[in-house]
Amino acid sequence: MAKTEQTTEKLKVGVSVEAGRHTTIQLLSPKIEILIGGPYKAADGMHTYGHMALRVSTTKQERVYDFGRYGRTNGEFSATGDGILRVWSDFGAYISGENAYGRVTRGFSYNVTDEQAIKIFSHYEQLTASATKRRAAHPKEEEFKLAKEYHAITNNCATMSLAGARLALPSIDARASRYNEGRGMSEVEKIAARGSNFGFWPSHIFMPADVQAMLETEKKYIPSKIESYGKGRK
Repeated sequence: MAKTEQTTEKLKVGVSVEAGRHTTIQLLSPKIEILIGGPYKAADGMHTYGHMALRVSTTKQERVYDFGRYGRTNGEFSATGDGILRVWSDFGAYISGENAYGRVTRGFSYNVTDEQAIKIFSHYEQLTASATKRRAAHPKEEEFKLAKEYHAITNNCATMSLAGARLALPSIDARASRYNEGRGMSEVEKIAARGSNFGFWPSHIFMPADVQAMLETEKKYIPSKIESYGKGRK
């Protein structure tokens, strides 16, 4: 079956289809997808923190912004270190790497405008413009050491992804305090988190599993699609 892909502008003019020919017309609209990777088991034990990244797609380009502890780390529980941002040009390459860990990634998709998507692209381009470019670990990504260091609470994969998503969905985490529980953290790690914040629990959401609970419950923005990637290891 032949497929004709049309942008919104072309559809406004109309689509001419040859008589007797079966044609599927797919409307390609810009979207963001908040990707939340779950825990997984490895040779060194369970990795319970999860991971979070932001995928942005338009008719012209696609990027996955993947921030994490991909460089030097230090401090208790490796809580600080190099702030490494991987910018993937191919979603399949990114998600294959996540699947290889044996984790399941949940993708929450939201339709956005071209202007909103461009604003997100520009946000991350500004971050990488002043960054140090590193040798990429994969041919489908670029890797940057950002000026601001990674911090497990204040500047991690969840906070980095939400900062981009908020440019298109301003109230995406407006009620985050209801879900800010530290899912995936041990009790010792929660005590350390309070200790690093003068004895108080951090006021902003920072754990991927907490963000997932928020997206599954809040109705301010309804996902156009929720997808599961990977089946996990048994």
